[in-house]
Amino acid sequence: MYMVICLLGLYVKQSKYTRTELCKIFGISQNTLSNWCTGKTYPSVPQMLKLFKLLNVNFEDVYIYKEEKQ
Repeated sequence: MYMVICLLGLYVKQSKYTRTELCKIFGISQNTLSNWCTGKTYPSVPQMLKLFKLLNVNFEDVYIYKEEKQ
């Protein structure tokens, strides 16, 4: 069994954009961005592609699969 680890929050923190700017760019609330950053929810595919391009990161850099111990 694998779990997905989301590093989006790390890339958002390291970006040149503030959370407020990102929320305005994507037309989302601070709560929505927070949920994306913690992996509670995920952006839609078009939003995700736009966000990754804006942050200059690849999917493989943001989401990693880790094997869970059972």
